[in-house]
Amino acid sequence: MITKLSIYYWLRKIFVSRFIQILINRNFIRKFTFFLIYKSNHWNKYKKINEDNFLVSGPGSIPGNNQTNNVINNLDIFIKKNNIKSILDMPCGDFSWMQDLVKKNIDINYTGYDIVKDIIERNNKKYSSNKINFFCRDIVNEKTFDNFDLIFIRDFFIHIDNESINRILINIKNSKVKFLACSNNNNESFNNDVIAIGAHRKINLTIKPFYLAEIFHTFSEEIDDRFITIYKIIPIT
Repeated sequence: MITKLSIYYWLRKIFVSRFIQILINRNFIRKFTFFLIYKSNHWNKYKKINEDNFLVSGPGSIPGNNQTNNVINNLDIFIKKNNIKSILDMPCGDFSWMQDLVKKNIDINYTGYDIVKDIIERNNKKYSSNKINFFCRDIVNEKTFDNFDLIFIRDFFIHIDNESINRILINIKNSKVKFLACSNNNNESFNNDVIAIGAHRKINLTIKPFYLAEIFHTFSEEIDDRFITIYKIIPIT
């Protein structure tokens, strides 16, 4: 008998293919592929989703482990030192570990964007308040990110093509934003662009074709070649 999990698994296999993605509208592919990744629980080795302990954002987002605690502690220091009052987290995923950072900064305004509608609806039902909100957005097609002190993008650029990354970066640079914090592989020497949406490779934003070389602050996630790199945004004139 074919289960729902196996259907999502095989559909993800089909759609995370460069050949298929050449034939189909990229906006649809982006939305459908990340939906399939969520429904198959791909980033957690296809384990059945636990509705009572909802974790679908992968091993790098498990609350309470050394990696996420290290990211939380470093971001908390940065937030307090730089008087950060608002954060845009994209994609926000299941909000499982980020909620611990928000709890350390109870006066902060938090906004989460994600392309998967089911996750956003669940997050709003469980976590939303006058200071915490979630919206279903395709980040690549957002034109402006105005009025956030900090935009946080973790483990997303590794899954999309370089042109889409640059589109996001240009729109951020044109927005009224103070800081951008991104996952980065600081030691990577080449940005491979041969990638299907939803696949992954390492990304270094400081080199061609992104050239975000003016680093304001960076810290290691203390696992592999993974860093969070923070840039002060100077709007394009």
